[in-house]
Amino acid sequence: MAHIYDLAPEVAVPGTPNYDSNRLTNPSHVRFPKTNVFRSMNTPSRFEGDVFDLEFTGTIPTDIDGTFYRIQPDHRFPPLFEDDIHFNGDGSVTAIRIANGHADFKQRYVQTERYKLETAARKSLFGRYRNPWTDNESVKGVIRTASNTNITFWRGMLLASKEDGPPYAMDPVTLETLGRYDFEGQILAPTFTAHPKFDPETGEMVCFAYEAGGDGSDCSVDVAVWTIDGNTGKKTAECWYKAPFSGMIHDAGLSKNYLVLPLTPLKMSLERMKKGGNKFAWDPKEDQWYGLVPRKSKGNEEIIWFRADNAFHGHIAGCYELPDGRVAVDLTVADGNVFFYFPPDDGSKPPQGPGKLSSPTMRWILDPKAAKSSTTDLPGAPGQTVWIANDRIAPSRVWNTNGEFSRIDDRFVTKPYRHFWQAVVDTSKPYDFPKCGPPAGGLFNSLGHYVWNEDNVHESSSGNHDSTQKGSFGLEDVYFAGPTMTFQEPSFIPKVGSTVEGEGYLIALLNHLDMLRNDVVIFDALNLKQGPLAVIHLPLKLKLGLHGNFVDNRDIEAWQARRREGGDLGPVKVASGMLPWQVKFWEEENSGEAGEKYGGAVNGAGSNGIGH
Repeated sequence: MAHIYDLAPEVAVPGTPNYDSNRLTNPSHVRFPKTNVFRSMNTPSRFEGDVFDLEFTGTIPTDIDGTFYRIQPDHRFPPLFEDDIHFNGDGSVTAIRIANGHADFKQRYVQTERYKLETAARKSLFGRYRNPWTDNESVKGVIRTASNTNITFWRGMLLASKEDGPPYAMDPVTLETLGRYDFEGQILAPTFTAHPKFDPETGEMVCFAYEAGGDGSDCSVDVAVWTIDGNTGKKTAECWYKAPFSGMIHDAGLSKNYLVLPLTPLKMSLERMKKGGNKFAWDPKEDQWYGLVPRKSKGNEEIIWFRADNAFHGHIAGCYELPDGRVAVDLTVADGNVFFYFPPDDGSKPPQGPGKLSSPTMRWILDPKAAKSSTTDLPGAPGQTVWIANDRIAPSRVWNTNGEFSRIDDRFVTKPYRHFWQAVVDTSKPYDFPKCGPPAGGLFNSLGHYVWNEDNVHESSSGNHDSTQKGSFGLEDVYFAGPTMTFQEPSFIPKVGSTVEGEGYLIALLNHLDMLRNDVVIFDALNLKQGPLAVIHLPLKLKLGLHGNFVDNRDIEAWQARRREGGDLGPVKVASGMLPWQVKFWEEENSGEAGEKYGGAVNGAGSNGIGH
């Protein structure tokens, strides 16, 4: 879960003329709310276009030849509810093409079904974040995803994804949306992760989905895990599991033989959604959980759920297996609810207050041989069989990096690794509040490079891994942007011809909060403190993005050749039919049964005054 959007939704005072009692009253007048979610760097950009040969200072390394892709939620129309959140914006993809010491810019929206319907209507039709009971009546039974969370490269296409729906395929050169992608009919679940994992040794994609068993809005505890062969595109494994409760599983860790699923105590509620409320609510009394899934699993009984004290998961750094077969997984873990806009059902406030959370990098050791017991009595999964480790767990290492958006050299996914990078909050540094106002997106004023020392790499059985140790566990190389700037998620670019871990470049978006403009910065990944090698200047402001990845142009060209007409693969085959849940929905609709499902929502189109 990104710690970047820790802005609680609020209704502006005085209210936006377009809104009354939190509801949009004049959809024909394009005027966005005046809440913090739509101010400063979060003011909608709504831009599509190209800029050839961007201005830059410094020297863009000539051995970089590829594209830095990133994605942002960017509302195209005023939302139906004034207190809407950033995560509900339409997916917009940025491509920074770098070659021969120059850089070009391209940006396009992901043309989802949602995008097309709202374009035709010239107004928002979809309501609260992941809550179909708040939608306009005209979009019942529609795939709601905005595809706004991650953009990954897979077999000659980009996949724009958000965990509430299937991914959309895009052309990696033109950014044209090709269509909804179902892996050529092999994955028909209603939801799909925004963090598929790629094994650099086997070429496989290991992917998952939560709330996967019904229509993607029924708060089910079903979790699906798939493996896709990178060469053939064929699904080689599929297994379904039950989670301890209906909650959020945003990221995952991948080792040689296991997938680790962090289940965060953000709980869904069908009753709350039907009343027009939030899909998720933080539960400060619920544990954080880790599901350990064998990659060659045969059934629900093979997963083990480990539980630890209440906390909020960030993003995975590394995940690998120790010599004794146990699994180490490293990620940032915050000590409270990062998503303040999903407060507890009782309305209680976090003891730390907004922006006061700490977010260290923690290492957890999960034992596949741990004693476990099955239960069907969990309150969040009544009647479902869930396998739980008998003993609770605690972190093995706690490194106070106070960062998020962990990245590693992706060639070391599944392996012991030493280097990782994060966007970092350094509260000891100055911040120019008069010039910048509240730090939209969180005060990620630094980029950090961290290197585990030899005793903490776990390539051997040395060291004590069973008790919690706190402190610094290696090199800390941190660069401070300045009092008016913050960073977005970094991405690693390996140096061409080198197999040395971490040798290469770090690329990230820099936010100028005082000027409302962005730069792209490129660092020597092993020496951040010396400052950027190049700063590529964008002539506009982008919305605060979520995730991104760098793709080498050799890979793009090789797959493009295979995807041409007459190539051995041919053009990407996008989905053509409805998903199973949609077929069922329309069968019920035609028989008069579906009206009860979405038609009675207190905040639906029948009560918000917006016509079809």
